[in-house]
Amino acid sequence: MRLHCSQFPYASIPRRVLSYCAEVFLLFAGVLLLQGVLLVLRLNPLVAGVLSGAGLSKGVYHQWLLGTVDLPLVIYYAGTLGSSAQATLMMRWLGLRLESVEGGRVGYGRALLRTLVMLIPFEVNHFFLVWANTPQGMPTLLGFQYTVVGILILLYMVTAVLSPRRQSLHDRVAGTVVVTTRKP
Repeated sequence: MRLHCSQFPYASIPRRVLSYCAEVFLLFAGVLLLQGVLLVLRLNPLVAGVLSGAGLSKGVYHQWLLGTVDLPLVIYYAGTLGSSAQATLMMRWLGLRLESVEGGRVGYGRALLRTLVMLIPFEVNHFFLVWANTPQGMPTLLGFQYTVVGILILLYMVTAVLSPRRQSLHDRVAGTVVVTTRKP
């Protein structure tokens, strides 16, 4: 059943999950590399604070995560999905593309909206990592953290599985669909 104007079929859930997992692995490696470079260049205020005896400021920690993890991810996802390729590196590798529900190009605004909604579970996890712990940095609500983040991820998965267009929550909010551009 065709529900949009694209010439391509909707991407399968397993293919989308594989693409996302491969992307997470790739981006994690990139974030680790960035953190390592900033550490070697002595540009990490967290390490400087701990080494100087000042301790770890939760506010500085959260700002550090926003600037060196979240912002690069938002730029990467919004930039690649809003580009003429309409796909991240792993989506291109697996023959997937993001389109508007009308079958056209997404553009950077819609790609940014989709990215921000897609990263909500990631941000909730960061919130817990930074703010729900003891002064020594030990997590105090780890079980609750995993439950909340797990429920959010499950919500995203269930919305995709139940959608005839295989749209996850972030796709629905942004008015996008993921299509397969070639056979597996």
